[in-house]
Amino acid sequence: MARRADFGMMVWDGASPETAVNMLRLAIANKRCVIYDLAKGSMATTYNVRDWCAMLHHAGLDIRRQAEARMTADERLALPG
Repeated sequence: MARRADFGMMVWDGASPETAVNMLRLAIANKRCVIYDLAKGSMATTYNVRDWCAMLHHAGLDIRRQAEARMTADERLALPG
């Protein structure tokens, strides 16, 4: 999806690691992703991996670990150290 898309719009429950990985794929490609976070009742936009990391930081370590378990090796390498 991320390769073919110009941008993304996600409705996220704040816990789905699959949605988090799809958002990361857009971020790696420097494509905008508008996220409606159902858990917080708020909207955010990510433009790059740094924005994605900031968003996942607020979601919690468990969600990030679950997302990382679903990432490819190349996607893990795209994350900052």
